[in-house]
Amino acid sequence: MGSIDTMFVFLAPGAERAGQRIEQQVAGGVNAFVWVPDAEAAAEMVAEQAAAGLELVELYRGFSLREARMVVDAVNGRAPVGVSGFAFGAGVAEVRDSATIYGADLEDPGARRVDVEVDGKRTSVVPVADAAGAVAAAAEAVAAGAEVVEICGGTPLTTAALVEEELAGRAVVGLVSWPFEALPGAAAYRAAFEAR
Repeated sequence: MGSIDTMFVFLAPGAERAGQRIEQQVAGGVNAFVWVPDAEAAAEMVAEQAAAGLELVELYRGFSLREARMVVDAVNGRAPVGVSGFAFGAGVAEVRDSATIYGADLEDPGARRVDVEVDGKRTSVVPVADAAGAVAAAAEAVAAGAEVVEICGGTPLTTAALVEEELAGRAVVGLVSWPFEALPGAAAYRAAFEAR
């Protein structure tokens, strides 16, 4: 594995132990989108990347607090870890189709879209330029069958609220949140990202 800056980690029980990984070069670094079978595999992968200079981790598709703690422990303070704020108990027994939406300063955000299927379960990772793009992408994802829409931790809560309002209960909406101990690292990451 090469060194990456930002890692988006998705739980996908049918994924290979080594994970299914897609990397994208972005302004000033590399984003990696990784599907892993369980929290143990996530912790191993993230620990390896944290030792190589990983700057930020976001966890998606149903990490419990116990599972997220495994990743936080593996990072050992070397990078902030955020967790998507939706719970399977919110009415979604098994996620078959989900969308993750994140902000991207790109002329053509659609060119960086990622669609991955693992063991019959689909995840779409959709970059958008602004709040209107997030709302439109979420509506499109739900129309295509997404039951869960997760919003990246770099996105304002107000944008996530607009998405939730637009979807009007047709899907569960989650926003990556940052635990108290992750706030200094997340703030430093944001400052460095904005300076690029």
